[in-house]
Amino acid sequence: MGRIEEALDMLFVQSQGEVKTRIEQISFCVDISETQAKGYCYCLKVDANGNLRLKDLIDFIDTKIIEYAIPKKEIDQAKQYLIETNSPSKIEALKRKAKGLFTDLEKTGEGGEILLYILTQEFLKIPQLISKMSLKTSGQLHYQGADGIHVKYDTTSDCLNLYWAEAKMYQKLSDAITQCFDSLKGFLLDAQGYGSTQERDLQLITSNIQDNINDTELENLLVRYFDKDDELSNKIVYKGICFIGFDCNKYPKEDDLSKTMEDIKNAINAEHNKWYSSLGNKIKSHVNLDTKEIHIFLMPFPSVAKFREYYLNTIQ
Repeated sequence: MGRIEEALDMLFVQSQGEVKTRIEQISFCVDISETQAKGYCYCLKVDANGNLRLKDLIDFIDTKIIEYAIPKKEIDQAKQYLIETNSPSKIEALKRKAKGLFTDLEKTGEGGEILLYILTQEFLKIPQLISKMSLKTSGQLHYQGADGIHVKYDTTSDCLNLYWAEAKMYQKLSDAITQCFDSLKGFLLDAQGYGSTQERDLQLITSNIQDNINDTELENLLVRYFDKDDELSNKIVYKGICFIGFDCNKYPKEDDLSKTMEDIKNAINAEHNKWYSSLGNKIKSHVNLDTKEIHIFLMPFPSVAKFREYYLNTIQ
């Protein structure tokens, strides 16, 4: 393993598979017909008492906000303080800081954005390059640009893969798919240039890389890929990751405790190939988007509106 691979692996946040106790895999890495996209489908788990683990999933999301929203350098400093003093006070301060970055706007999509981060880390093993939440000037605002930026080095092609991430949660699947690819296409397809969709985010990467990497040697190497005057700028490949959440009537009603996990899986299994077909059709409606590698997480919910409500009650 080369130096850049080893260094990028240090950005990866390990887990013990905790999210898997809350969501159930329906399908994994499915080829989306006539495209380079891959589909992944997960649903909420139901426990032995017949209760969906929706609120518990949101509680778990709340435990991940520091690593999602706070730059690595600050986390490393807080961890070092804990080692030196045995006091978690710096970590608690980061938790308060992270919570202050999240909006309380009713239509917020931030819950989906954190889920996208969690699923990307857990199942794709691709670390986050930059914490865009930390760049917000107000908790009442959403940041502009991509919802997330992840990175991985490809030894086969000797290229740096930059993954632009988009998360959309809508009542209707068709609306979520449309909005997702309308947002993503510019990041994957625009040519380099000051007017490109990616340009502002690329500037943010280079100007904030020290806080987010906290490794001088790796920082100096990575910025070369984003410098248009450096030959390494020709060795960066744009790819995509998406999270699409939507309402689904395959879950039991709120007061119905009779459904098992198998019942829910069977009901969703009967439908989810149609969802993949819808993804393929929408990708192919954008010129050249079918040539780009995109990893798409589909997750049906009993109600996206309820998810947002529980999320806001928990995160604030």
